[in-house]
Amino acid sequence: MKKDELIDMWKEGSEQMFSDKQTDKDMITQYLQEKTLKGNRGIHFNLIFYGALQLANIVLISLNLAGYQNNSSLVWVLISLLAITIGILIFNLDVFYKFKKINNYSDSLQSLIEQQLWFYRRPYEVFLILASLSAIILAANINLYIDNDNGTYIINNKLVFVGVTVAAFLFIYISQKATSLLGLRRLKSYLSDLKQGVLDQTQLIERRKKRYLWFWLTLFVVLSATLVLGLLKAIA
Repeated sequence: MKKDELIDMWKEGSEQMFSDKQTDKDMITQYLQEKTLKGNRGIHFNLIFYGALQLANIVLISLNLAGYQNNSSLVWVLISLLAITIGILIFNLDVFYKFKKINNYSDSLQSLIEQQLWFYRRPYEVFLILASLSAIILAANINLYIDNDNGTYIINNKLVFVGVTVAAFLFIYISQKATSLLGLRRLKSYLSDLKQGVLDQTQLIERRKKRYLWFWLTLFVVLSATLVLGLLKAIA
């Protein structure tokens, strides 16, 4: 075999190897991009859901202001809640705008993931706190609306009331935070795999996600069953 033929074969082999590596890299990038876009759905839903919740809060607070108009102390509390709710709504809209802005799919996947990591650590973290607070405001306004006794609202045990309210806030926030941490860990894994050209961390995350799903599903069924049994016992 001639020397030139050996050189040509070596060049063809090198080009084929480079082509295979490039194909693998492109496939990994495509796979991670699909996973990144799919992970955005949860945040998108959260932002819309809690935006709608702020609007519900504004309606309920307005109704309670009319129902408790002769109760000056409660009116000031409701006005404060209304101002807080409007502030949360404005912040919610700002976070939604930031979320749309960073998801610029014309950028590289690495840039997209890095921006999403920033989003999780900064604006979305504040959003989780305010979203939990808004859920408590909604529950409080529903109670005020239902238990309106000719413009008065009686709290029999203030200590228990405060304890239950704080516990509810912490439960909502911790639940949201746990989901956020999973999303943050998922993005870190995607970024690491993208840089190394592998899918090791991503596959590990996918396996863990299935276990978490079964855990939350089991917890939901247990809590739902407990609630139903409690209601049946109360009715009986």
